[in-house]
Amino acid sequence: MKENTMLRVSDVTICFPTPGGIIEPVQGVSLDLDRGETLGLVGPSGCGKTVFCTALIGMLEHPGYIKTGAIRYSPSTAVSATIPAAASLDLTTLSEKEWRHIRGKEIGMIFQNPMQALNHSRTIGSQFIEAIRAHRRSASKGECIEIAEAMLDQVMLSQPQAIMACYPFELSGGMCQRVMIAMALVHRPSLLIADEPTTALDTKNQAAILRLFKRIREAYHTAILFVSHDERVINTICDRVSALHPKVSPCALHFSPIVL
Repeated sequence: MKENTMLRVSDVTICFPTPGGIIEPVQGVSLDLDRGETLGLVGPSGCGKTVFCTALIGMLEHPGYIKTGAIRYSPSTAVSATIPAAASLDLTTLSEKEWRHIRGKEIGMIFQNPMQALNHSRTIGSQFIEAIRAHRRSASKGECIEIAEAMLDQVMLSQPQAIMACYPFELSGGMCQRVMIAMALVHRPSLLIADEPTTALDTKNQAAILRLFKRIREAYHTAILFVSHDERVINTICDRVSALHPKVSPCALHFSPIVL
């Protein structure tokens, strides 16, 4: 990979065995994402966008598997004693133990529909603590709370202490989306995958979330893979766009970002 390329996906096909035979929701996908870049992945519902995203973070649902291709990732910093900075990793070959060093720390994910992704039986604070301790096991409860409240403040949620005590069902959809973004950013990942992060929001909240993503990239120089079926949203925030169609490889498109 060239020096500035963080993620390179080469001819990836994903298969799912079914009683009626094998289906391939993702076929021959190839794309590159550079450091600090926002790349859009656009396509209609059912074209395999979410399946593709779960494959990128090693969470492809069983019995799905990657049939062909490679997903190469170059971390910005040393991931572990055996994975130095700028190493070119094939993510399709990593064990779950190796993934635990990368998922959440190097590569963050914002899942589709935050009202479903968050655990409604636990407070926001307890879910933050779990996310932080996944990579900072020695962090005290007080340190975790301090980090979480700082992140909630950065995503422009007022009264972070009150939010930490809330359950997800007590918050609006827009607030839950900001909570999910804050959780994904606690370890300052070099790559952030956002799967339909504005779909369930009204126009006002959509605009606010898009401005937030722009600030994230500027503040942390984070590379973002922004996934959506909405070409208007994609065109607003992304430097480049790949279009994903059912059983069709992405074709490169280019847009000029709109200033928010």
